[in-house]
Amino acid sequence: MQVAATLAGDLLAVSAPVPGSRHDMHAWRQSDYPDAFAQRGGMGDLGYVGSGLLTPRRKPPGQERSTGDKIASRSISTLRAAVERAIAHLKEWKIFATRYRGPLNRFALVAKTVTALAFYKGAGEAL
Repeated sequence: MQVAATLAGDLLAVSAPVPGSRHDMHAWRQSDYPDAFAQRGGMGDLGYVGSGLLTPRRKPPGQERSTGDKIASRSISTLRAAVERAIAHLKEWKIFATRYRGPLNRFALVAKTVTALAFYKGAGEAL
């Protein structure tokens, strides 16, 4: 599943789950997010290098990163901390915190229901 959140840590959207154990970029391409983020900026971790999102810089093979790269990567990671917090709040729901053991054909519905409840919970906290 792909999660979009604001820099304040508020949940924006959660994509449908992609079956199987897949790389972040595969799940990104399967979601509607590339079109949604085409006209606006977004950030991702190192799993999203090449997606058009702002990502930290990888260490070149056999070399050290420059001071500028380290500062830029640290800045991006600092901003992304709020997004990681939103993901952590989503994982407060036990079904996301542990391995799903129900019928796999129902996981998409379960994920959609839990996401709706998470949005409802978040709206109640804002009041």
